[in-house]
Amino acid sequence: MNNKNKRTVILLLAACLMVGRVADGVAQTRDERLLDEQRQNGYWGDMGDGTFRNPVIASDFSDPDPVRVGDDYFMVTSTFETSPGVTVLHSKDLVNWTIAGSVFSNLTEVSPAFSSREMKRYNEGVYAPSIRYHDGMFYVYVNLFTDGMFVGRTSNPFGEWEVCPLLDKNGRPLLLSGWTDPCPLWDDDGKAYLTSSNPMKNWYGYLFEMSSDGLRLLDADVEHMKIRDIVYQYPRGGTLYSPNHSTEGNKLYKRNGYYYIVHIEFLDGGNGAGTYIYRSRNIYGTKPDGSPGRPGDMGEYEMRRIDAYSVPYRQELPGQGGFVDTPDGRWYWIAQFNRYGSDGRTPCLLPVSWVDDWPVIGTDVEGGYGKMAWRLPKPITSLAIALPHGSDDFSSTVLDGRWAWNHQSDTTRWSLTERPGYLRLHAASTANGKDDFFRAANTIEQRYMSSDSVVITVKMDIGGTSEGQRAGLVHFNGGVSYATCGLMHATDGKYVVYEQNGKLTRGIRLDVTVTTIYIRSISGFQPRDDARQYTTEAQHFLYSTDGTSFFPFGDEYQMETANFRGDMIGIYTYNNQRDDGYVDVDKFSYEVKNRPSVVLCND
Repeated sequence: MNNKNKRTVILLLAACLMVGRVADGVAQTRDERLLDEQRQNGYWGDMGDGTFRNPVIASDFSDPDPVRVGDDYFMVTSTFETSPGVTVLHSKDLVNWTIAGSVFSNLTEVSPAFSSREMKRYNEGVYAPSIRYHDGMFYVYVNLFTDGMFVGRTSNPFGEWEVCPLLDKNGRPLLLSGWTDPCPLWDDDGKAYLTSSNPMKNWYGYLFEMSSDGLRLLDADVEHMKIRDIVYQYPRGGTLYSPNHSTEGNKLYKRNGYYYIVHIEFLDGGNGAGTYIYRSRNIYGTKPDGSPGRPGDMGEYEMRRIDAYSVPYRQELPGQGGFVDTPDGRWYWIAQFNRYGSDGRTPCLLPVSWVDDWPVIGTDVEGGYGKMAWRLPKPITSLAIALPHGSDDFSSTVLDGRWAWNHQSDTTRWSLTERPGYLRLHAASTANGKDDFFRAANTIEQRYMSSDSVVITVKMDIGGTSEGQRAGLVHFNGGVSYATCGLMHATDGKYVVYEQNGKLTRGIRLDVTVTTIYIRSISGFQPRDDARQYTTEAQHFLYSTDGTSFFPFGDEYQMETANFRGDMIGIYTYNNQRDDGYVDVDKFSYEVKNRPSVVLCND
């Protein structure tokens, strides 16, 4: 396609997307409908007709772990370098999720590496939390892979969390690297336990005894556990429960007299790649003579996979997730399905059948295994349809909880009150003093929601910019690739610029009378014959000075996963000549088409 035709296609697509008419009223044959129900497409979440489509959130809410308290569901997910840390979501029906809050409000209290002056937590940071409810309190356990083991507590998951390091048996904080994926269990007798694993050379899973208040590991010694690439010994490093390389995604449950340990093995040094469920009537397993295993003297577990083994391994069911029940006794599994596309690792929801006290995940059970389903009846009837992200006019004096920051923000350089009704972002030099987007402080972001069509538009007042300043809209992942479109204030005026992974393209110089600029991003789901393949999605930028006539600018950008992160959408500014200048963000419009209006044909 030549540049002229490409420009025409982009403009036509943009016009369609702006009025939200793409695919509306399209007739579907029964065969097409059945095919759509057997694979992922651009539709997800609540379909508005009593059904939902997987994923329930087509965004990078990876490593999901749910819990039910009464009629409310809460779920925590990984945030890696993003602040605030550990997103907490809320739902009434397991399908419609909104952001309730976050556990870590200031990650620089954990490590300065999260600060806007360092920004050194790409591919690290906050991994795989778990959430549980015990004795009137919510608990979130999370290991910051480079910084230690932490626990957050609150009686109100919509409010503030009290966060502190877990302590070892001597009362010393477990500030150490290399541990991940913790999960607690409070037993009926009041005793508490925690499981975690240690990825590296000896990538094994361990079971710890824990104090009943959930704050101390009774068989952990921080100095012993700081040593890398060893098999940790009881009573200084818990009890080895899985010597299979690798062990990750640990979860603990108790149901109907059985203890269950769920984990993932990625490599073939153990039982082969996949998700495994261990069970025993005793939490430390059962000895061959029927006696219970004990701390430091593990018994045996019965073991099953959640899906059939294949060589090479191919993910058939979502993994790295958790079980949750409904008030009427039904069970579900919510876990990530790894497409590694623009949406990263997305949470999917499947029913669970209990067969001889073994959980069977999925539909159409055959040979003891269930199958993936893309469209299913909603678990709980509800009318409200909600998304975790969306538009903002910045009319509040408090930042909406849907927003996050790339690393911890510098609170002295942004404001919702300096100019009421606007988000003011002050420019500062990058953490390394270079024109490096991934070291630019105070990039405010939401996750990209992979949908049939996505249109994002930001309106900015650029009257306060200073020479050397750059500002605009950005798509980026976890520290590897990005594309920006926006403004560069040069010595001879202000220019529209496009940048992709360090390559800058300068466009038109704006008239001196222009004080407002609009940047628009358009994209949409790209179907593949096999939805489980690695995928990317194409994204294009447009700009406008009047909000009516938009002009395409820059290259096609392929959004994709990197360092465990899917695509994020951000608003950025920085200035490496001087800490000066600002932009006022007036509106952020986030329009997604994640469900169809479809006419079903009878032929």
